[in-house]
Amino acid sequence: MQIINQLRLLCLLFFIASYSCGAAVPYSLNLNTGLLYDNNVARATLEQDIVNDTIINFGISADYRFHHSHESIIILSSAIDAYQYQDFDKLSNIIARFKADYQIQPDHGFTAPWYHASIEYSLVNYQSTLRDNNGLTFEIGMGKRINDRINFRSGLIYESFEAEVDEFDIDNYRLYFSLDFKTHSHNTLYLTLGYNNGNVATSTTDTTTSNKSRVTANDKSADAQLYSHHLPNEIPGGPLRADDAFQNGFVYQLDTSAITLQSGNNYALSSHQSIDISIFYYSTDDSTSANYNGIIAQLSYLHRF
Repeated sequence: MQIINQLRLLCLLFFIASYSCGAAVPYSLNLNTGLLYDNNVARATLEQDIVNDTIINFGISADYRFHHSHESIIILSSAIDAYQYQDFDKLSNIIARFKADYQIQPDHGFTAPWYHASIEYSLVNYQSTLRDNNGLTFEIGMGKRINDRINFRSGLIYESFEAEVDEFDIDNYRLYFSLDFKTHSHNTLYLTLGYNNGNVATSTTDTTTSNKSRVTANDKSADAQLYSHHLPNEIPGGPLRADDAFQNGFVYQLDTSAITLQSGNNYALSSHQSIDISIFYYSTDDSTSANYNGIIAQLSYLHRF
């Protein structure tokens, strides 16, 4: 209930800022809606636990730009996104974000590089209250026009989120390199290669219930009664907590390193509208105690007012 009240307050602040700041500084109001397909929503390591789902997304965001000097700019942004899962409703969530981004381009010129540093606060409310979390994301990065058709960007991201239960806490680093290829005045291809290092929550189905008392996700008195569970593939995952998002599911946390690759295409319908389609692939490397991978495909409509 506390997180829901916080989200309501953040939504109110978002719309107040939209109206009060719009006349004073340059701003943009953006709308996005789309459809996603995730072929491993549990981030599961076992074939028996891998399930897929289709997700409907709707979001709204606002950006405010303050010219700090001739070489630098400060961008303040806020966003609210909602994700509705069709089969696994407990994974449905609402995310509120507030971000401050400082950008500087010391040298003038079309191909001169620019640099940025940002901090973002996020508040996430799930249908599964176990996953409710909030935290901070820090990023430093740079960008450069290679020529009039190709742009390059790279960055290092650190994020730390605290959830209602420890298994869903997040603490990781991400390094990425991205290229945008303008193939036409209305069309841009993009490619992003990334490396993630940190922890991830993964779910498994209990296959050893004999002579064990089950811990249910809705039994608050049993939350502390975590017991050691021998995972089917003998991963030393330690204690498990019942996961209310999946039938007979248990969640545990893994330290992982993963390679990610995103490929997409953005087609501008007009100066204010575009259609974006992308495929995001992730896979853990051999140093991880358990291997998992997956694909997220997305089709989105974007509108800037």
